[in-house]
Amino acid sequence: MKTTFRHLPPLNALIFFEAAARHRNFTSAAAELCITQSAVSKQIRLLEESLGFELFRRDTRHLQLTDAGKEFHSDVTAVLQQLAGSVDRIRNRSDGVSVTITCTQAVSHYWLFPRIARFNTEYPDITVNIYATNDISESSCQRFDLGILNGDESWRSPLHSHLLFEERIYAVCRKDYPIDGTLKPSELLTQRLIHLDPSAWRWPTWINWFAHFGISYAIPKNAQLFNQVTLALDATVRGMGVGLGWEFMTQELLQSGVIRKASDDYYSPGLADYLVYSSMRPLPPAATAFRDWLLSDVRRGLQQPGL
Repeated sequence: MKTTFRHLPPLNALIFFEAAARHRNFTSAAAELCITQSAVSKQIRLLEESLGFELFRRDTRHLQLTDAGKEFHSDVTAVLQQLAGSVDRIRNRSDGVSVTITCTQAVSHYWLFPRIARFNTEYPDITVNIYATNDISESSCQRFDLGILNGDESWRSPLHSHLLFEERIYAVCRKDYPIDGTLKPSELLTQRLIHLDPSAWRWPTWINWFAHFGISYAIPKNAQLFNQVTLALDATVRGMGVGLGWEFMTQELLQSGVIRKASDDYYSPGLADYLVYSSMRPLPPAATAFRDWLLSDVRRGLQQPGL
């Protein structure tokens, strides 16, 4: 179905409304926008007439948003922020010296950030910006120069993709955690396990890990749950129990001896993380330079013993 924007309100008036709603005052909004108070008031009246509902309750002292105004303000703010972000990304893309890449919080913190630090020493004139979010999708990746996306490369969107690392999940613990050697998966059932909240975490949990070895498992009612894998890994490092360790996250911690494997067995969901970018537009020079450097860095890592 064809999208139509004929019924949208005057878009210029949204700027006036956002400022007035934020300040709860026409005079302050006018000062911010460098116009007169009467001009702001007129734009708000025109916007209300266009919408067919009131945005403010007016009294002698303050402006108060109506319930409809509060809801509309939240949506308008989000749209304007997204539009401003889009303008910034396009400007950065056109200047040829900035790259914006999106990925999950864990990938950005444990895998990508150290590589960007190394990239900056070789390419000091190129700025790499990270937009970290766990609400990542094929669609959201296309709004940025580059993205790091987990999957099996069966994309529904027009994306170029390059393999970065396969997903492997180990049971890990603090180096001095009181277990002898490494355990079989069934033996881990007696250990204190650190859990990812399955209602907030859409990647594998202990339930999936044990199921891979034919073990039925349910998270205990009194289990301590974390909604972020970074928090769960920190709890593991602090010796609070045995946690799940994604290979890309734990590689340096294992090599430095901060943590160790609690079991030699691992779970591989058959997925991997890929560097992706839209195939519908050319990749800017700065993004191309970073892509080529990153893929070369990955190849160098694969050639090093023990990695």
